Amino acid sequence: MHVGGLLFATFGLFSLAAPALAADGFPETGSTKLAAYQVCRTVASVDMGLAGSQAATECVGIVRNLEGDKAPDNLASHCVEDTSARPEGYKYSGSCVLTDSDDDKLYMTYEGSKTGTFKWAGGTGKYQDIVGSGGLRVLVAPGSGVGQYAYTLNLDVSWSHKAK
Repeated sequence: MHVGGLLFATFGLFSLAAPALAADGFPETGSTKLAAYQVCRTVASVDMGLAGSQAATECVGIVRNLEGDKAPDNLASHCVEDTSARPEGYKYSGSCVLTDSDDDKLYMTYEGSKTGTFKWAGGTGKYQDIVGSGGLRVLVAPGSGVGQYAYTLNLDVSWSHKAK
């Protein structure tokens, strides 16, 4: 089973309890549920026989807000992931750049197994001072083939702006 990187799909509950908007139009704090729909391809892999395998994967896709909120929504994602399969288990970690229609970028890292965690670590424009985190769940799409995989990441996210 391959689990690909990007942020994607179930982020908490979008909190509209008066989230003040930042000067750039992104809520100062909030939470929501997101879905990241990804297609990944193996860039390089090493088969170590009974000891397992290691692979580098590149993923692209889109991140949608499941709560119907305007932000964050409709982000293009580009991720690079490291995957290891060993007799004792499977794990992955990755880094992503999520880009919105204003070309502002949100940086994300993640890690896990069948489930995992992710962090938002700032970005550019309206996301420059954003910090956030949450849990993720992976749903592998049927029919994924050798060297190419599709999946949905369900993300529950909460965020705030770094203190200035």
